[in-house]
Amino acid sequence: MEISTTVIKTLFKNIERDDINEDTKNLVEDDIIDSVDIMKLIMEIEKIFNKPLNAKFITPDNFKDFQSIQKMLTQALN
Repeated sequence: MEISTTVIKTLFKNIERDDINEDTKNLVEDDIIDSVDIMKLIMEIEKIFNKPLNAKFITPDNFKDFQSIQKMLTQALN
């Protein structure tokens, strides 16, 4: 399953973080998102895809930017 940037945008929109887009980098490192945002994203992912996200995918590196989230979701959901 290919995950589009539109899906990632929707995830951020659903957690009320419309300020984040595909050009935003270093989300965790630069404190743009925190652990609460990551947990909200995980809950949104599980709701949208109707599948739990395996804990092994829940690492700061997988939430660095749109590309890392996309890559993680592609691996986690296939």
